[in-house]
Amino acid sequence: MPFLESLMSTHWFRNQRIRYKIIIIYFPLIFIPLFILGFVSNHVYTGAIVKKTVKNVSDNSSLIITRIMGMLTNVESCANMLTINLNKVIVEDPQTQGVQETSLQMYTQITNQLSFALLVFPDVQSAAFIDTSNRVFGSHLLMERNMEEITSSEMLKQIDASSGNNIWFPMQQRSYLTKASDETVVTLGKRIVNIYTGQKLGLLILNVKESSLSSIYQKIGSIQDGRYFITDETGLVVSSQNSEDVLHEVEDPALKQWISSGTHKSDLASFQNGKTLVVSSDVPSFGWKLISMAPLESLTADTRKITLLIVLIGFICLLFALLGAGMLSQFIAKPIMGLTKHMKKVNEGTLDQEFQVDSADEIGLLASGFNAMIRRIQELLTNVNYEQKKKREYELALIQAQIKPHFLYNTLDVIYTLSEMGRARDVQRTTKALADFYRVALSKGLETISIEEEIRNVKDYLSIQRIRYSEVFTFEFDIHNEVVSGLIPKLTIQPLVENAIYHGLKTKGTIGLLKVTGINMDGKIKIVVSDNGVGMQPERLEALLSRPKDPQEAIGYGLRNVNDRIQLYFGDDYGLQITSEPGHGTEVTLWLPFQSEEG
Repeated sequence: MPFLESLMSTHWFRNQRIRYKIIIIYFPLIFIPLFILGFVSNHVYTGAIVKKTVKNVSDNSSLIITRIMGMLTNVESCANMLTINLNKVIVEDPQTQGVQETSLQMYTQITNQLSFALLVFPDVQSAAFIDTSNRVFGSHLLMERNMEEITSSEMLKQIDASSGNNIWFPMQQRSYLTKASDETVVTLGKRIVNIYTGQKLGLLILNVKESSLSSIYQKIGSIQDGRYFITDETGLVVSSQNSEDVLHEVEDPALKQWISSGTHKSDLASFQNGKTLVVSSDVPSFGWKLISMAPLESLTADTRKITLLIVLIGFICLLFALLGAGMLSQFIAKPIMGLTKHMKKVNEGTLDQEFQVDSADEIGLLASGFNAMIRRIQELLTNVNYEQKKKREYELALIQAQIKPHFLYNTLDVIYTLSEMGRARDVQRTTKALADFYRVALSKGLETISIEEEIRNVKDYLSIQRIRYSEVFTFEFDIHNEVVSGLIPKLTIQPLVENAIYHGLKTKGTIGLLKVTGINMDGKIKIVVSDNGVGMQPERLEALLSRPKDPQEAIGYGLRNVNDRIQLYFGDDYGLQITSEPGHGTEVTLWLPFQSEEG
């Protein structure tokens, strides 16, 4: 999925822990399909329900319109039948009866015809006949009230001006020619003429109650929370299930505009009551429209239930997915996190612990490989440390081997010179000092000797050098008794003394002093070799203390050799410290642990 690919490529996601990555990936994999399923199913199901409802409402509307048209057709048939029957009553020749009909008999015969017509056509609620003398004959006595309004009625004038065809008048309420003033009726008017001569006999009025129309779609139409009503072309309600809406315009301007436009037969639009399905059907010959309305909320109630069910199932699936992700994290992420913590310890230098894992899966193989790598690293480190130590020992041994012949050659030259000068006593002392020096230097192959022996060796060395440079320096020793029993690598102080003679005192120009002191400080031996020679410039001292890549380029190579030997034997806490001031001399301090021969 592009979303997952872009997510995995982000820096934020790559830095998350594995357990969170599993949950982050699981969540959209479960949630998104369920969301799409719920949305698509809701959309498809809603569309299907709307289409089905439109079809059902259209079918019901056709039945309602058919029933209404049948009712109104029956009213017209009633008018036609009354035309014939009233002709028989009014036009019949009285001479054939042998007696002259009275007005009462005429009233009775006409009202009987009207009542009979209402029995045959029960859709007609009331009927009235107005003769040429403006006498009113009603199917009910209340039809004959308000004669002044009857005689001045525009409706009757319009009927009287017709040629005898049926005239339908809009739904209305009136106080004349009806059974009650508050009744809403639709009226059929017809001019009754002599069928033989065409002479006017009177005017016929037939009333149909609005409730008779509304009862039809209450029985046929069945929309949950929906309603039917009939409007004219202007949006005036002429019939409705709600009697309070009759003879009032449609309240919702948007719905009224929709009805008046006549461009749609069905639509799903938002009106004042919310999103509503509206279906319009024309009532022929009357200019009426049967409007069917059903709120979308009630139509899609089952859809919402299904959607809620899908959401509930989705949350349950999501819960199980999170539980599964947690279990997966427990089985996968937890060993990986443990391995990660162990690797951090290894990175910090802890190599003596192995990562314990019981599984034989990829994590187990990774852990086994990691443990094998740690063991191999331990072996390599041991070998490297051993090889480095041996290498340093070989290097130091080589340096000492180079120093000893160098001193031997110089001393033999001194002895030769003294013998030529006839100084036999000096030759004896120098030879004896040389022998003692090498006796200590060899030390039967031992690497460490007592400080007492080392000092004696230094004194022998200085005795020889004093003969060569009698006008260069003098020396003195101040070694405390508690120090002399300590151990020191042989030929440690001698290079320091040699360095002081050649680099500090020899170039001074006047006789100098070389001093060697030794004390015990808090369990450590402090030996100081100082001179009052020429000293060193700061940059030379800095170069002396630095460690170049090529050891052959180092300044004070003998001092570095001594320092490295001390640290090789006793550790980095011991070694040399050098301070120097130009024109005032140099002081080299040697720190050693106190280790006696007995220890």
